[in-house]
Amino acid sequence: MYIVTNTVKVETGYAEGFIERFNRVGKIETKQGFMGLEVLLTMKTKGYEEITIVTRWEDMDGFLGWIGSEEFKESHAHRDGIPPFIIENKTTHYEVKVQRKPIPNKLAAN
Repeated sequence: MYIVTNTVKVETGYAEGFIERFNRVGKIETKQGFMGLEVLLTMKTKGYEEITIVTRWEDMDGFLGWIGSEEFKESHAHRDGIPPFIIENKTTHYEVKVQRKPIPNKLAAN
């Protein structure tokens, strides 16, 4: 599995509006290799708000297919440049080496 995070610092008061952009079905859901997306809000920041967008992919090729697509370009086109409320952002790439899943508790089913 391949995971990409995009951590975005925004001016205080802009996080909820920024997060709302991700709260709808988009083009990414149709891309080969896409496994999921989560949007995280960092708690207890001071002087700014921080959002992390996590995308999960079957492999790096799936991610590269997404960022090379017309759909990606359209969804990331900033008509007037980067919005002024964005302070900074950082993208990080991960290769998942260990993954654990819960063991079903048969007693809980009774």
